[in-house]
Amino acid sequence: SCILTGEFLVFFFPVVLNIDCGATGTRSDSLGMKWVGDDGYINTGQTAKVNTDYQEYQTLRYFPSQKKSCYVIPGVATGRKHMVRASFFYGNYDGKSSPPSFDLQFDGNHWDRTSSDGPYHWEVIYAPKRDNISVCVAQTSPDQIPFISALVIREFKQGMYETDGTEDFLLTWRRTALGSENFV
Repeated sequence: SCILTGEFLVFFFPVVLNIDCGATGTRSDSLGMKWVGDDGYINTGQTAKVNTDYQEYQTLRYFPSQKKSCYVIPGVATGRKHMVRASFFYGNYDGKSSPPSFDLQFDGNHWDRTSSDGPYHWEVIYAPKRDNISVCVAQTSPDQIPFISALVIREFKQGMYETDGTEDFLLTWRRTALGSENFV
């Protein structure tokens, strides 16, 4: 179900999880969405701060010692479509002025290879086969250090984004804001 409030169309999802990677504690954003730190979902990596106006990009977690590092999100409904959004903002956190290239994986599947200076998101919609979701970043070479800024998980109600097969998944190719001046 959804509600139209002012300028925003708000959908109610059974599972809503916003993880601010590298942050601690909880906070609410300007839309009233609750964000939590990532300590309960990963136990490796180091944190860094980035100078930006967008709260979800002000902290990140990077992984200099592991070839592959995974966030594990427990308690998801198997067979129900979920949207997983991984967000990244390099912000020159390491002082190298060269964003790393690394792989992004969800539930063991290759998602994409990332390398970008500006903020960017990767989204997938799929039905998990287990009662948890894993999102991993993996090194592509020893001098490329993976990082992540935010993770968002949404469970969709039955019937939303249905496909013919249970193995199907949908990847975001491009999202365009028509008429918006401040869209990231």
